[in-house]
Amino acid sequence: MIRPDDEDKPFVARWNTFIRILLVEPSVKLVARTVMDYADFHDGTSCFPSNERIERDTGLGDKTIRNAWALLRAAGLAERVSHAVAHQRLADEYELAIPEYWKGLPILGPNGRKFVCLNCGKQINPQGSGEVTRDGKATWSLWKAVFCPQPRKVKGRSDVSCYHEWNRQQEEAGKRPWPAQGADAWKLFRQSRGDDW
Repeated sequence: MIRPDDEDKPFVARWNTFIRILLVEPSVKLVARTVMDYADFHDGTSCFPSNERIERDTGLGDKTIRNAWALLRAAGLAERVSHAVAHQRLADEYELAIPEYWKGLPILGPNGRKFVCLNCGKQINPQGSGEVTRDGKATWSLWKAVFCPQPRKVKGRSDVSCYHEWNRQQEEAGKRPWPAQGADAWKLFRQSRGDDW
């Protein structure tokens, strides 16, 4: 596998590897992969597809594309270097980047293994998630990657999710539940991943 920080490889290869291992919603991955087609393959600069063009290429809606750009900017993966001039029919110009702190983002390990649910021990495919806060920072719901997906609601059954069961056990043992983990959530994320860079 090409490492995202291997400067001997072309930027496009490193970018595609990084986006593949980044745990975000599929729509963000699709936008990130698509915009690379419009950037300089050697360094990720000169990227200026319009949102309308990305809409046509991906089939995603305008709001979904704007949200994806917002997350890419907040995570340090895209920097807007110039704003569009509407009456000249130009698009925003971006520079794509793999930040130096890429290992500190929610990513798969180098072998792309499944994660292990912290509650039941089953191997799971981690769910990606990312949001942008009001102050423009990226935030990650790491619990979605380290616990089994929420069970489907079935009439007449009340299945408890691994997330809720783990929190209940933590509280019974006098330990901190997931929402109170703070920075330790990243340790639990790496423990669940079990495959470090």
